[in-house]
Amino acid sequence: MRYVITRNIAPSLAGIDSLFSDFFSDVSTTKIPPVDIYETENEYVIEAEIAGYGDDDVKIAVKDGVLSISSSTTWKERLSKAREAKNMIVSEIKLPEFSRSFILPEDSDAAAITAESNDGILTVRIPRLRKAEPGRIEIKIGK
Repeated sequence: MRYVITRNIAPSLAGIDSLFSDFFSDVSTTKIPPVDIYETENEYVIEAEIAGYGDDDVKIAVKDGVLSISSSTTWKERLSKAREAKNMIVSEIKLPEFSRSFILPEDSDAAAITAESNDGILTVRIPRLRKAEPGRIEIKIGK
């Protein structure tokens, strides 16, 4: 299974500002969730580390044979919500937008893909289509 990493990063600042933004700004914060991908006789499995992201924050979609896992809730939105709800003193947890895409194998059943999240791990199961096993087929001739 091949995959493509898409990074959603704010554009770099020009000149000397970019030097300081790398050290002092939240703009340089990125996250690409690491994945484990394996296959069994009946399915392909993608396990992605999404700790900190809620089930409603992560979107899974299939289009034109490509499975995408992404989040559109940025850490800035979460930070502002957290500050409204709490008396925030220090905030070091960053949950930026991310997107990962995987080209589905030809024998995958895109209509039957399932996903579940447990303990910060998203598990996406992609069933394999059953191929007709080669063998001898007897055909009777009718009169």
